[in-house]
Amino acid sequence: MQWTDVLGLIGGLALFLYGMKMMSSGLELLAGSRLKSILEKITSNKYLGMLVGAGIAAVIQSSNATIVMTCSFVNAGLMSLNQAVGVIIGAKIGTTMTGQLLSLKIDQFAPVIAMVGVVMMMFLKKKFINHLGQVIAGLGILFMGMSNLSGSMSGLKDVPEVGQFLSFISGNPLLGVLVGTVFTAIIQSASASVGIVQAMSAQGVLTLSQAAPMIYGMDIGACISAILASFGAKHEAKRSALLAVIFSTLGAGIFVIASYFIPFVDWIAGFTPDNPMSQVANLNTLFNVVSMMILLPLSDIMVKMAKKIIPEGPEEGSEMRLLHIDEHAFGAVGIGEAQVDAEVNRMFSLARENLTGSVQLLLHDGEPDEEHLASNEEVIDFLNKEITRCLVKLNGLELGRKDALRLSAMYHVLSDIERIGDHAMNLIGYHRSALERGAHFSEAAQEELRALSGQVMRVVDDAYALFMHQNGGTLQQVEDEEQVVDDMVDELEITHIQRLNSGKCSADAGLLFSEVLTDLERVSDHALNIAQAADSHR
Repeated sequence: MQWTDVLGLIGGLALFLYGMKMMSSGLELLAGSRLKSILEKITSNKYLGMLVGAGIAAVIQSSNATIVMTCSFVNAGLMSLNQAVGVIIGAKIGTTMTGQLLSLKIDQFAPVIAMVGVVMMMFLKKKFINHLGQVIAGLGILFMGMSNLSGSMSGLKDVPEVGQFLSFISGNPLLGVLVGTVFTAIIQSASASVGIVQAMSAQGVLTLSQAAPMIYGMDIGACISAILASFGAKHEAKRSALLAVIFSTLGAGIFVIASYFIPFVDWIAGFTPDNPMSQVANLNTLFNVVSMMILLPLSDIMVKMAKKIIPEGPEEGSEMRLLHIDEHAFGAVGIGEAQVDAEVNRMFSLARENLTGSVQLLLHDGEPDEEHLASNEEVIDFLNKEITRCLVKLNGLELGRKDALRLSAMYHVLSDIERIGDHAMNLIGYHRSALERGAHFSEAAQEELRALSGQVMRVVDDAYALFMHQNGGTLQQVEDEEQVVDDMVDELEITHIQRLNSGKCSADAGLLFSEVLTDLERVSDHALNIAQAADSHR
């Protein structure tokens, strides 16, 4: 093997990996947030989850991205561990389509395919066409890299050390599994690893029996992305990554053992004796499909194993951190938006808790912990700053029009949620002031405030649910509810003046009552802003 072959091998590998990344990224952009919506609606039916996982991985040509996205959804609380297991197993099957694609002999057309894609990317204005062009260009570059890679590998047959190593692997399948695992963990793509094995097989460097254990190990090595993504995540997300490892490891073990008793490698080779690349692709597909058929019915046991290995315990760190956002995973389809949604849900829940608690304090309907509410407010302020920073990072990515509009609206929603939290703290301040002055609201005033705060909470909940698409409400419905708040405030101000004039209310209590009305009305105004933000990106 000459040094020119080594350079050709490096260049071919670079083109191959870049083409695969380019094609996968283009497919992700074409799919947009639709994949996120599909994953969010998955039921607890693990077989449906398997089909969805296979479909998504086949579409975006990446089991890594699909599994990382699934782990992120679990971490964000949008998917349970039992729902995730089917998607993870399905993703392993879907990604085998890459190998089948590579086995097609269209190398001679690769430059033309790449050129067509580049023209679509550079000279056409529509984003959809640009993204499609990226997919086509990536496909062409992928095949050009495969052609260079395959041609440069022909010299490996003449290297004695390579032959000796491969012969050693043939007699030690566990070593082959280890080689496949380590290699794929390094390049973080099972599809790319299988493609390289296909190139080696095409040049006669590898026989199918030598390639088989490597293919099994590659499925394990592909889990590295999910493992890395789970660092710092919640227990359920870590278990999701572990499930991917358990599935791949059990599948590899089953096939290594079965190969001693069943000559399925010879059977597969016999289907396409003149096409080694198809043999590798078919073996990879068979491995994942059969593993699914055996292990998916046992997924409940796998989930129990994951829970046993990673037991329940206190989540690490304080509340002053992002619990659902992993910025390293923002590049994958739909993950960033889903994570931001989960963190905004957390921020809204804290603001709502503070609003409810502050009203309870004012009306003496229970005694919420003021220190806890004050701590919540600090977390709300922290989340406002950190989520905004993450939104800036997300907006730096290439987004579809609808996603870009929604993220833009999210800036304003964050500000409104933060202001609702501020008004809640104002109400707590009025409670403290009332205690210091010895002021008390009359029974009539308390009933009026209960009715008003209940209507305000209705506006807040309906507005936020509208923004998050959690109900079938409309902007008009929220506007009508908010108008009721305005009308109630006007009426209460009149009755309040009457109480003051009749001496039924002290001046101190009367002043506090007016302040409370103002803050509650402003809370409903901010809620209406949230509903209007929802309407702006539809």
